[in-house]
Amino acid sequence: MKFFNKLIKKQKPLTTSSVGFSYPNQEVLRDISLSIKSGELISIIGESGCGKSTLLKIIAGIISTSYQGKIKIFGKPKLFNKNKIGFTPQEVSLIPDLSILDNIKIFGLNSGITENQAIKKANELMQILKLEEDLNKLPSQISGGQRVRLNIILSLLHDPKILILDEPFAGLDFLNRRLLWHFLESLRKKGKSIILTSHLLTETQEHVDRLIILKKGKVFFSGNLEKLKAKLKINYIYEIRFTHLSKSNLKEIRKYCTYKDVKILDSYEKYLMFGINTERQKSYLLKLLQKLNLKWSEISFREPNLDETFLKA
Repeated sequence: MKFFNKLIKKQKPLTTSSVGFSYPNQEVLRDISLSIKSGELISIIGESGCGKSTLLKIIAGIISTSYQGKIKIFGKPKLFNKNKIGFTPQEVSLIPDLSILDNIKIFGLNSGITENQAIKKANELMQILKLEEDLNKLPSQISGGQRVRLNIILSLLHDPKILILDEPFAGLDFLNRRLLWHFLESLRKKGKSIILTSHLLTETQEHVDRLIILKKGKVFFSGNLEKLKAKLKINYIYEIRFTHLSKSNLKEIRKYCTYKDVKILDSYEKYLMFGINTERQKSYLLKLLQKLNLKWSEISFREPNLDETFLKA
C-alpha cells in the first residue's frame, strides 16, 4: 500500500498528449501536449480565438467527445478521475431563479457530495473570499464581483485537486482581483494545481509559475517571462516619439530592423516601440537615427513586461 501511495504522489495531476479539436471547417487545437505539477499555477494566454477556452473545456470534460489525443488525471484516463477537477467557466453558471443556498446544494450534489457537505464547504470559502451574504438571496441581488467569486466557490465545493478557471478576473476591479489572486495563491500552497486564462498579462506574470502561449491552436511557448524574452530575443524595450517621421524614414528604419534583427513591436504616427536584445543593437539604432537626422521629443529604455513581449510572440 505504501508503494502504491508513493506511486500516486509521483503521478502528475494532469497530462495531455497530442490533443486536437476541430469544427467542421475549422481546426481549433492541434497536438497540444502539456502537464502541470502539484502546487503549480499556470496561465494559458493567446489571442482571441486561439483555442484557450476550448482547451480548458476539453480538460474539464465539458467537451467530452470529438477531440483527439489523451488526457490523464494522476496517471489515469480522465473518465476515472473527473471528480478531481473543478471548473469555473467564463460565464457565471448560477441558476438565476434559485437562491444562493439552493445553487450551493445543487452544485454540491452534481459534484458528488451531500447538501450538508456543500453548505459547510461553501460557508468556509465564502468567509475567505469575503462573501458573507444572506444565502436566501437570488444571484441577481448580489453584485457582479460577488457572483464571480460565488461561481469559483461552486467549482471548489468537492475540494478538487485541480482547479481550472476561464477568465476569472474579467470585469473585476483591482481590489477584487487582488483578493482573488491571494486566494489562488493560498490554494497553490495547499498543493492544488491551477490553470487559468487571463487577458491581464502583466498582472498575471507577477503571480503564475509558468506561462503557456497558444498560437494558431498550438503550444508556441511554455516557461516564465525570462525564457520568453530569451526565445524572442527581446531583453529591452526602446520607445521613441519623434518630432518628425516621414514614410521614407520609416522605410529605412524597417530595413535596418530586418537586417539587425531588431523588432518593431508597436508603431503609430510619430511613435515607435523597438524590441532589442543587446546594447550593441541599441547603439546601432541610435547611429541610424542620427544618420537620418531624426529628432525626438521623448525616449525611454527599459525591460519589457509580458504585454510587450507578447506583441512579438
